[in-house]
Amino acid sequence: MKLRDCLEEMSDIGAYGVEFMTQAIPSEYPNLSDKWVAEWWKMMDKFGTVPDCLTGFVDSCRRLKPMTIEENVAFLERDFKIAKRLGLTKFRLGPPAWIIEAAIPVAEKYGIWMGWEIHSPMPLKNELVDWIVKKAEKYPNTIGLVPDMGIFQKYPRPYTRETQIKAGTLTRDIAMFIEDSYRKGLEKAEVASKVKGMNPKPGDTNYVEAVYRAGANCNNPKDLIPLIPYVKHVHGKCHEMTKGDEFKDTTMIYDEVVPVLMEHGFDGYIATEFEGQRVGGVEDIDEVEEVRRHQLMLKQLLGV
Repeated sequence: MKLRDCLEEMSDIGAYGVEFMTQAIPSEYPNLSDKWVAEWWKMMDKFGTVPDCLTGFVDSCRRLKPMTIEENVAFLERDFKIAKRLGLTKFRLGPPAWIIEAAIPVAEKYGIWMGWEIHSPMPLKNELVDWIVKKAEKYPNTIGLVPDMGIFQKYPRPYTRETQIKAGTLTRDIAMFIEDSYRKGLEKAEVASKVKGMNPKPGDTNYVEAVYRAGANCNNPKDLIPLIPYVKHVHGKCHEMTKGDEFKDTTMIYDEVVPVLMEHGFDGYIATEFEGQRVGGVEDIDEVEEVRRHQLMLKQLLGV
């Protein structure tokens, strides 16, 4: 799909807030032509979409030698200029975290709010998040947090199951029995005992542990409450949606997290980040339909 196709699909769903990735601009990034920018704004008007957030990551990971502070800030300033031209006032930022403080002057110059992404397996309660909160208290219009919903993953990803089934190391019926038992709250020891009587492969036996470990890094949604004042954007990670007339994420506890966001004043967009395409080649995935279903789930949870 091209950018126009994506925006048209968003408009059709009724999902209007646009998060844009710099690397997704074919042949244009980082030198956007005036013609390209003009077309961007025409499409915003045509589809009723709203520029919101730019995703950008400092480029130190591509170099043998890490970038200096000055190089990192220059890299971010280049992207902030792009964001300003496209009307994107928020910036989802990844590592390194220390660059946030150094980038404050240029972020203020271009009117950009930098949101540090809290990504799995990071807990909500940790020293880095506390440090960013202190900076956000001092610079509320410039610094904040972007929770990735992967930190609320309670159930195993389908990719884990499907790749093992395709490799012949896992039996589908046994795998689904284990996952269903976990969702029902059955004790791991009880499930492991039952699996032993199902003529399992070694992979089937090991899958019990894998499934019951799936939620090890799942945060308590209530731990998000004190951070919500510093959250202006949320990344809606999604691996798989249920089928039919039911709109539920099969791995993340959205039904517990979204009410917490609503009840405590979150006022921003939740951008769908579909990662189920990683199952591609293992099973057929309609990525557009999955994103649509994810946004429809959010609408139901939000009551809109």
